[in-house]
Amino acid sequence: MFAVGFACLGAALATDGTPDFKNYHYYNGFAAHHDRSALDIFPAQLQTAFFNGLDAVYYPLFVALDGYPTALNVLLSLPYALAAFLVFLMARLVLPVGFPLRDPACAAAAILGLTGAGALPTMATTMSDLVPGVPLLAALTAWLYLERGGRNTVRSAFLVGAAAGLSVGLKMTLAPLFVGLLCAAASRQAFGVKGALAQAMALGMGGLIAYITLDAHWLLANYRAYGNPLFPLMNNVFRSDLVDHGVWTDLRFMPRNTLMALLYPAYWAFRPSHLTIELDMRDARILVGLASAVLVLLAHLASRLRARGTRGSGGDIVGLQLALVFLVAYFLWERVWSIYRYLSVAECLVGVLLLIALTTIIGKRVPRGWVVAAYFGGVGVILATTQYPWWSRAQRTGHVVTVRMPPIEPDAMVVLLDPYAYSYLVPSLPESVRVVGANNNLVRPGSWGVLERRIEDAIRHHGGPLWGMEYPEAFPGIADATLKHHGLERGASCALVETNIEDHPLVRLCRLRRGS
Repeated sequence: MFAVGFACLGAALATDGTPDFKNYHYYNGFAAHHDRSALDIFPAQLQTAFFNGLDAVYYPLFVALDGYPTALNVLLSLPYALAAFLVFLMARLVLPVGFPLRDPACAAAAILGLTGAGALPTMATTMSDLVPGVPLLAALTAWLYLERGGRNTVRSAFLVGAAAGLSVGLKMTLAPLFVGLLCAAASRQAFGVKGALAQAMALGMGGLIAYITLDAHWLLANYRAYGNPLFPLMNNVFRSDLVDHGVWTDLRFMPRNTLMALLYPAYWAFRPSHLTIELDMRDARILVGLASAVLVLLAHLASRLRARGTRGSGGDIVGLQLALVFLVAYFLWERVWSIYRYLSVAECLVGVLLLIALTTIIGKRVPRGWVVAAYFGGVGVILATTQYPWWSRAQRTGHVVTVRMPPIEPDAMVVLLDPYAYSYLVPSLPESVRVVGANNNLVRPGSWGVLERRIEDAIRHHGGPLWGMEYPEAFPGIADATLKHHGLERGASCALVETNIEDHPLVRLCRLRRGS
């Protein structure tokens, strides 16, 4: 049922045209299959250096199904169905057999989790954190099932950690959830679980090995090319001289003060906000998840005190583990990024946490029918009040990507003159064309570092035709400054690039010449 439902939803959506698809996902997948390292210079801005393992999978799918955009979206919806089923299984752990409307309640937990403002708008796009997050959700589900039965071992912990580490290797924004799982595993030592620390160490080791196995080639290639395995991130540590020795982390969405940090989810739970995202959104899921996790944790600690530290029931253990995973993951997310869509996988757990909180706090004091009514009412309110940040999508043309531009000569150079996302156009150019990002979020005219000098030398010594791409309506005057810095001028011929990835033609392609 999840597969059919999400497939229908995927079929109703247009294909990927999101900002990150345009900026780097499509190009990075293309570059993974057509080595561009010796030709292009950061056409996908700083994201050119990001891990491209998942993009290398996406790109051949986009090419193979170019004439079947609906089939592509249906295929990309399947991870959402699998994630929903895993959440459904987690919910069944906390509701006993015989609980009123047990399976519908578990299904509601899955639907609530997979339709959050972080996950749903990125469905069937390369921006989605849910696709790389599926192994981590599977690992968490397995861990909770084993924990409920008291069957976790060092071996099982290693395998769980390896699955979770695979997600982190695919996308590092999932690291907070991995750390949350690691902390939850280690915390069991405080409640008398024998071997908890050894299992936590095995879990961490499994995750580390999986991450290194998946990302080692990328890390080494970055180190050899840039002197920083995570280039340009953490350049204050690795100090590559290509660019400034800064952190290079997007801090636009961080809380502005301590009070805001403490109440951050409330800022977007009750009214539209773009504090943690580029578009307006409203979603109470994270606030409800945090409140539920805190209540579950307090109730568990109170129960432990009354029972003098004896091992609780399976449901209690599952609730404690899930609450700790969620709380640790949220704290690290807020501390490091505060970018809402990086909470997509954590959103999946909110419905289960709400179930645990209701059954733990009020389930022992009121009839189960009231608990069920309160739960479905809460789910309904959250769903009804969610305002989604719908990202841009491609126009429906019968193809996944269509591009029409003036013919560019082989061995030409295309200079990207302002910070717009142009790299998705590179696969449509002749293979020998060199693309240079001359003004973007990594380097600009006059920047400190070796990279700017390399760009200047590449443009100065290029002997073939020169072209420039610009979006003057969005970045007025930026292209002019770039041209002036490099001693270039626009020629007589300029044309708009037509593509279904944009709502209307906006990228201008101009023939360039050396200044007189």
